[in-house]
Parts: sequence; structure tokens; C-alpha cells
Amino acid sequence: MGIAFPVDGVQEALKLEITREGGTMTTEGHEGEAAQKDEVELLRPQLSFETITFSDGTELTLDEDDIVVFVGPNNAGKSAALRELEAWVAKSKSGLVIKGATMRKVGTQHDLRVYLEAKAQKSGNSAEFSYGGIGYNIHHSHMHYFDQPADRHPVAPFFAKLLTTESRIQDSNAAPALALFQSPPTHPIHILLMDPDLSKDISDKFQHAFGKDLTPFRAGGTKFPLYVGEKPAVPPGKDELSKEFVEALQGSNVMLERQGDGMRSFAAVILHVLAARTHSIQFLDEPEAFLHPPQARLLGRYIAENRPGNSQLFISTHSTDVLDGLIEGGSDKVRIVRLRREGDVNRVKELGKEQTKAVAKDTLARFSRVFDGIFFEHVVICEADADCMFYQSILNLPSISGDRRPDVLFVHTAGKHRMAKLADTLRSRDVPVSVIADIDILNDEGTFKNLFQKLGGDWADVNTHWKTVSEAVLKQRPPLNAEQVAGLIAAQLADVSGTGEFPQEKERAIKEVFKTVSPWSAMKRSGRSALPAGEPIKHFDALSEKCSEHRLWIVPVGEIEGFCRSVGSHGPRFVEKVLEERSLENDPELQEAREFIGKIWSKAKPPPAKKAPTAMMVTK
Repeated sequence: MGIAFPVDGVQEALKLEITREGGTMTTEGHEGEAAQKDEVELLRPQLSFETITFSDGTELTLDEDDIVVFVGPNNAGKSAALRELEAWVAKSKSGLVIKGATMRKVGTQHDLRVYLEAKAQKSGNSAEFSYGGIGYNIHHSHMHYFDQPADRHPVAPFFAKLLTTESRIQDSNAAPALALFQSPPTHPIHILLMDPDLSKDISDKFQHAFGKDLTPFRAGGTKFPLYVGEKPAVPPGKDELSKEFVEALQGSNVMLERQGDGMRSFAAVILHVLAARTHSIQFLDEPEAFLHPPQARLLGRYIAENRPGNSQLFISTHSTDVLDGLIEGGSDKVRIVRLRREGDVNRVKELGKEQTKAVAKDTLARFSRVFDGIFFEHVVICEADADCMFYQSILNLPSISGDRRPDVLFVHTAGKHRMAKLADTLRSRDVPVSVIADIDILNDEGTFKNLFQKLGGDWADVNTHWKTVSEAVLKQRPPLNAEQVAGLIAAQLADVSGTGEFPQEKERAIKEVFKTVSPWSAMKRSGRSALPAGEPIKHFDALSEKCSEHRLWIVPVGEIEGFCRSVGSHGPRFVEKVLEERSLENDPELQEAREFIGKIWSKAKPPPAKKAPTAMMVTK
């Protein structure tokens, strides 16, 4: 049973008016007909992380209002980092991912006691009582733990809260009974009941996500649930406690607890992150759980736009939608930290606030699946979507990659000229990258040189090889000039007349003309075998070897169609026919393709992880 106690003997029988400003308490007392109102400024005690040190030795320095987003492939340590940071608030103990941290502190144990006297719910008797609130219950004798950096576990729940995937379904359940405006809130729903503006704001966000209102039930009695549906109009001269409104609400709406997991999880996050203002540190694990992409993106945006100031938020996510929403809502606040496991070490690469702002403005980064790439162990960049489909199908063969499906993302750049920028963007985020380029990447020195250098290569290592190969190709057949090309096209058009459809065979013939314009066309059709024997072949092999050291793979047969020449189609149709008509695992004509992808995977696959003690190896 909750018992009210005096605060320094002067606040007995006072009515507490809880305001949205966490540091202000307004009290009202009545003496006869005169009403007296005093506003007391309270210091809100806080903890926040000042620095965090990861297992690879990387140290992050944080501001007190940062949003830190942990991203990376599966089993990289994202969720483990949240759990270990939450544990650090209670006891300064290193873990598998987090090896150390320092914390900044606002206030003393005296300030904490004064704040809880004013803001917390008391339970017990005058000799043995506890302070309770949203997510915490602290015995009155434990205030001194706040001043003990090594062990704050009795008071830690006041400062930090972890919202897990498992608990979020229940986190939006009905709030317990409370004497509103007389007792401090112990659940975010209590705050909505006492703050109509905040309640409407939360409902508007829910409406935007699901097309339904979210209404706190004021006539709850023993509990205060949330209702989902179109909120009825309040009858004239009535309020939300009236019989007419209550019957209309219960007749047309459904309790949130009876809705799907997506609605319940979304509501729990916005309630605890946006409405509950107790905790100065919050941890949110996989906010995208149970949500469709549009709702996940909205949730990320709402968090970044509306999260209270002077509090840190740590998020673990595997969703590009959540990440995109966070950046859209507050790129100046968001810090993206990519984790990648190498053996028993978690490698860390931060994308700071300024870099995040740059990504938010970078069209290529936003819409070419760069964000998808940071959630994978490896990214392979190809020229076209058909290339991605073909190479990925080969890679997924058990004979190539084993029983474990590779955690690899294939992305295409719709041509060669964007490969370098995309590779550079991913590598700057510590994403391992391989690039597969058709042999005519060697046609243009600038494009090839830029790509090679963006992948970490030294142009001096390949310049001689490239020149020898290029000169050999051009000597075999110099490129046609404009007059020659026009003549070839004119010859095809000579017997075309009338107003009917343009003959398809002529269209194909003209396309073939353009394929013969450059001597590199023959190279693309035939690959390495189109080079003259001797020095050109030696230099091409040396060039390919140097490129592969930096994970740039030049297709030796020219292009994907060269791996199975008996299939006459091109592009997507070629890939479709190969996948439908051939055995990728056993077809002898595809042996060279299997060997090519096998080489790429042998260099790209991550090293096997060292086994850690079973009890401590639960990571995401």
C-alpha cells in the first residue's frame, strides 16, 4: 500500500501537480479561502557516459544528449553492448564488448533524496520505506550508493532503463491505479493522463503510423489501459469520464493489449522514450522488431525529433529503415557505431555526427543500399543487377561457401563509373568490400585508376601492366572513327522504308555496329583469350593478381555471358536461362565461374570466431 509522508514537515496534505519539466515541481496548498502556490526548482540527479572503451581499444567520447546507434552484422555484439553498458551503470565491470567506461555525474546523494522525496511514490512504513517510480524502486537507506562509482546497483534503475525486444510487448500494458495529480506517476500512461497535450502528441504519432488513435482510458478504476481506434467526440457539456464517452470508447475501440505485437511494441517505445522522462540513459534493443518498414522508419524519425534533451539513448538495430528515420529526424544528434567481430575482438568504426550529416545529404549513400551494407559481413559491388544475381547464386553453393549461408550483400551501380564512390563510401564505414568488374573496366584509365586507388591500391604497382594490356588491345584493331560508324549504320538503313514498324533484325544489326566501335568490344566478348599471346597475357595476369590483392576482381572471360557461351541470351535473360536450365553445382561449362567465385570468397570470408565461454557468448 502506498503511504504519503511529509517532505521536511512542510508538504503534508499538499497536492502535487506533476509538470512535464523534470526539474520543476509545483505545489498547491489551501489555508481557508486563500490558495498559495510555490514553485520549487529541483536539481534532477543524472548519470551519463562520458567515454566508452571497446574490446579493440577504441574509445568514444560522448555528449550527454547523444543518440548512439550500434549497427553491424549478426553476432557482432550490438545487443551485448547494450546489456553491458546497462550493467556498467550498476557496477563498473568490463564485459566481452565493453572493456571500460567513465561516467559524468550531476548531483549528490542528498540531491537524489530531495528529488525522490518530491517526485517518487513512497511505500512501506515510516521506518522502512522505498521510493518508487517509472522503472525503479529504491530503499531509503540506499541513497549513498549514488556517490559510489564502482557500485551503484540499488539506485541504477532510476538512471538507466533497457527496453528489450522481449519485454516491449508488455511495456505498453495498462498502468496500475493511481491518485492522479496527488501521487507521482509510476507508468508512462499516468503521464499521458495528466498531460493532455502530450497525450494528443503521442496519439497523433500513433495515428500517422497505424491510422488509429491511441486514447488513455481515464475511467479505469483499478487500471488505466490504452484504447486503439477512432476516438469518439466528447459530448457537449461532458468530459472523458462521462458515461456517454466511456460507453462510446469501449464500444468502438479495442484495448491495446488485444492488438498485434507491432502496435504494442511501437506504443511501448514512444511511451518510454518520449513520455517517460525519468531516466538519463536509455537502451533500446531492435526497435524495428514486429514492425513493417514504414512504421520502423517513422519510429526512428520520432525518436530523433522528440526525444527529451539531457539524456543519452543507445540503440541496437539491424534495420536500415530505423537508421534512415533516425538520420532524417536528427542527423546532428546521431552517432552511428559499426561493430564487427574478428575472433574474440569487436572492431569498432564510428560514423560521427558530421559524417552522418554528409550521408543524409548524399543521394548515392541514401538510395544505393549503403546502409544495408553496414549490416552485413561483406559487400560485393557489381555493375548490373543481373551480375549480382548470377554471382550470388554461385556463391551460395555449398561447394563454394560451405553449409553456412554467406552474410554477403550484392549491390549494383548501374555501370562502372559509380563503383569507386560506392566502394569508398562503404570502406569508410569499415565495411569489407569486393568489386567484380567486367574486363572493359580497363578501357578507361581514369575510371580504372580511381577504382583501384579507392580500394587501397597504389597505381604505380599496376600502371605498366595496364599500359601494356591497353596498347595490345588497341594495336589489334584501332577504334572506328565517326565517319566509319556512320557508314556502317547507313548501310543497315539503306533498304529500310515505309511507315511500318522498324525491322527488329535491323535494330539488332545497328546495335552490333556499336559493339564493334571499340576494340574493347572483342575483349568483353572473349575476355583474356582475345589478347595476343606472350607479354600482353603475362601483364594481364600480373594486373589481375595485383587487383585481387585489393579485392578488385576483373572478369577473366570478359563478362558473365562468357562463363556459359552456349546460352545465347544476354543480361537478365541469360541469368534466368542459366538458373533454370543448368546445374550451377555440376555443369562443366560453369566450372570457370565456380573457380572465379571460389577465389573471391576465399579472400572475402571472415576468419572463424574463437569460442568463448558459453555463458558469456550471447550476442547479436
